[in-house]
Amino acid sequence: MQGMDADKAAVLQAGLARIRERFIASLDDRIESFCALSERLEDPATEESACMEIRAQAHKLHGICGSVGQPRMGALAAQLEQHIDTVIAGPRPLNTDFVDDLLNALLDEMEQNVDGG
Repeated sequence: MQGMDADKAAVLQAGLARIRERFIASLDDRIESFCALSERLEDPATEESACMEIRAQAHKLHGICGSVGQPRMGALAAQLEQHIDTVIAGPRPLNTDFVDDLLNALLDEMEQNVDGG
């Protein structure tokens, strides 16, 4: 019986390792997308839609980070998501300076994982 539990645990660990590898491999595309959205923050005509898209991507990233052993990245994504909620609910014109700062911190964390992964 214990041998079967060990086998199941090994299969589970191998599956989680593959998921982590795919996640790290997906970071380049995620970084590219966030960078394109960051450029749109500079244009008042596109900053609100860029914020909403950044928020949606940060929400997805936050959701998966706990499952792939990336708590810092997940926390940064959650902070970005929450700050965007505050910005969108606030006055116009939007002040996206801190959104940009948080996004850059998240991008730095993502890039470190790509370089180290």
